[in-house]
Amino acid sequence: MADTRKSVLITGCTPGSIGHALVLEFHQRGLRVFATARRLEVLDDLRAKGIDTLALDVANDESVRAAAARVRELTGGKLDILVNNAGRTYTNPVLDADVSEVEALFAANLFGAMRMVKEFGTMVIAAKGKIVNNGSIAGTIPMPFRSAYGASKAALFSWGDSLRVEMAPFGVQVVNLATGPVLTTMVVNDHVGSGPPGSLYASVFPTVDKVTSDGGKRAMPASQWAKATVSAVLKTNSPRWFWKGTGASIVWFLSTFIPRGLMQTISSSMWGLNKLAQELKKKA
Repeated sequence: MADTRKSVLITGCTPGSIGHALVLEFHQRGLRVFATARRLEVLDDLRAKGIDTLALDVANDESVRAAAARVRELTGGKLDILVNNAGRTYTNPVLDADVSEVEALFAANLFGAMRMVKEFGTMVIAAKGKIVNNGSIAGTIPMPFRSAYGASKAALFSWGDSLRVEMAPFGVQVVNLATGPVLTTMVVNDHVGSGPPGSLYASVFPTVDKVTSDGGKRAMPASQWAKATVSAVLKTNSPRWFWKGTGASIVWFLSTFIPRGLMQTISSSMWGLNKLAQELKKKA
C-alpha cells in the first residue's frame, strides 16, 4: 500500500542538533520524515523509530542527486516540505579569519541550500509544498567575531526572499527561520578560545567567550524550539519569516525599529570592543 502521509526531508540531522529535534517533532505529528546526514550511521537512533534515513552531503553534487533520486522513487515524485537545516558555525575576527574555513562555511550554509532546491525543487512544486531555510538572528544584526557566519545567514535570507517570489507561481511557500540560540551541540562547542597568536583582539577574547558561553546557558531547549517551529511550518499559510529561540523576539524588535548606528554601539559594548577602543586610546 502506498504511503499517503505528507513528507518532509530535513538536512543536518545528527544527534544533538536542531535537525534531530525537527525530525522527532515532525515524526510525532504523523509526517513521513526523511532524516539525512553525511554519515548514515549517526542516524541509527532515528532509523530504530521507523524513520527513513539517507546519507546526504549538501556540499556534494553527486550526493544530493543520489538522495533526490531515492526520495523521488519512494514518494512518487512529490515532497511536501524541504527543510534546509544543515550548516556550520565559525567564530573569529575578520582579521584573524581563515578564508578556507569561511568558504567551507558558505558551502554548507548557503550553497548547500541552493543545491538542495535545485535537485528537490520540482518535487516540492509537484506537492505545492514548502521550502524552509534555517537561518540565524546573526544574519540580521551586526555581530562581531561572527561576521562570516552572519554573512552566510544574511545571504541565505536574501536568497530565500527572492526564492519565495520565484516559487509563488507554482504554489510553493518559502519560510525563513530567524533562529536564536537553541541548546545544541554546535552552540555548546562554539567558542573562540584564546584566538590566534598575536591577534589584535587578544584582550577581548575572554569577553567573547563569556558572551558565547552565557548565550549557550540561556539557549532554548531544542525540543521547545522544534515544537513551535513545526507548528508554524504546518500552518496552511506559513509565515514568511519565523523568529524563535532565545532572544529572537528582542532581535526582531532591534533589527526592525532601532537605527543601525545604535545597533553597532550596542554590539560593540556587548562584545567588549568599546573597552578595546579605550585601551588603544590610552596607549596612543
